[in-house]
Amino acid sequence: MKTFSVFYWTILVGLAFACEPALINEETPPLETLKLLSVTPDFAKNSVTIQGQISVNTDVEFGIVYGTVAQPTVGGQQVPLQSSGTTLSGTISNLKPGQRYYFRLYSKKGSDVRYSNERNVVLNAGWRQLASLKFDGQPLPYGWMGESYGGVGISVFTRTNLASESTGQQWNYFGSGEWQVNRSGTTSLPARYNPIYLPYSDQTTYFFGGGYYYSPEPSPTYTYQKFFDDYRDGAALDYPGDDVPTVQFAIGVNLPDLYVLEVGNQYRLWKYQNRTTPTGWDLVSGAEFPKKSLKKLLAFTAGEKGFILSEDDGSLWAFDPNKNQWTARKNTPFKGRQRGSAISMTKGGVYGLGIDVKTGEGYRDLWLYDDKADTWSYLTDYPGEGSANVTAVGRNNRVGFMMGYRATTTAIGTAEFSVAKDAWVYEVK
Repeated sequence: MKTFSVFYWTILVGLAFACEPALINEETPPLETLKLLSVTPDFAKNSVTIQGQISVNTDVEFGIVYGTVAQPTVGGQQVPLQSSGTTLSGTISNLKPGQRYYFRLYSKKGSDVRYSNERNVVLNAGWRQLASLKFDGQPLPYGWMGESYGGVGISVFTRTNLASESTGQQWNYFGSGEWQVNRSGTTSLPARYNPIYLPYSDQTTYFFGGGYYYSPEPSPTYTYQKFFDDYRDGAALDYPGDDVPTVQFAIGVNLPDLYVLEVGNQYRLWKYQNRTTPTGWDLVSGAEFPKKSLKKLLAFTAGEKGFILSEDDGSLWAFDPNKNQWTARKNTPFKGRQRGSAISMTKGGVYGLGIDVKTGEGYRDLWLYDDKADTWSYLTDYPGEGSANVTAVGRNNRVGFMMGYRATTTAIGTAEFSVAKDAWVYEVK
């Protein structure tokens, strides 16, 4: 027994020495947090405003490094930044229009230098910033935009931070320079998910409905709502499709027809005959979507065809309304990108933004699709804060991008999200 006690004591002593923490070299800077949250351009002044997050000791130098080559480092172009607690901000001026710039935060103590995630922007023309939304909640990636008295008119949805996700608000922008909630700030609406919307060519009226309202059990989780036709000032015929999410595109110029694709069940395609005297909803016979395993779908129009872009596998599908037929196009160059945004313009379909699913880093680029050449070309960079689930609205030569989430990559290669509340309009001259 005595032998066992001595042996046991030896083990305890050994464990104590083994578990003792290593001595910390006081010259080594403590572990800090460096996050570059946003780089917002001012096109009129050829400058950018930096917003970041830090957690460092006061004796550590920090600032921003930038340049025209990725991964800028200390020793090149750098600017010290002012901090307020854990946040920092600053402005960089005299940037060259049309040039892409890369930005990183840095901290420095002695010879030890550490860097944050990287963001890049291009000071491209055509963008105009609107007032930011002032909401307390989560953005939903749905809305619409048209012409209104005093300029552009936009409506978007947000979800409140209440106990249930069933509550939300609708925000309207009517050229007044500010956003207004469509009810008093204390009154919320059912949060609308995945609505169906079709603007008319005059951009002042719309056909709107569908979507989901969240309903707690024992009711069905989601229910489709009725449609309203602003052009004819009254209710439209009920949507007859399955109770599943949808994507939609419009084909035509003056009174475009609306096509709604079910994303689930049979993947049927529905058409709303949008004529002076509408005939209502028709099931497009033989036009079920050919690849029913896909879930992450976005839609746009280019030429006289509707297109479905899959973020599952990067595939692209064209629907020809003259043949009621789907055709596979060349795979997109965006495989590995998700949570992106798509919109239709006169020049073609636009897709971009989103995040890299492997690294968690957010994308800023927007690309234009040419139906005849079956190719993508770079269009512009989004100057706003959001990358993931950014709301895209509009049609023709003017579109808007707003809200969504900032995506910041973490040390383990995943995305960390924070709400973006800014709004921008892009117009092709």
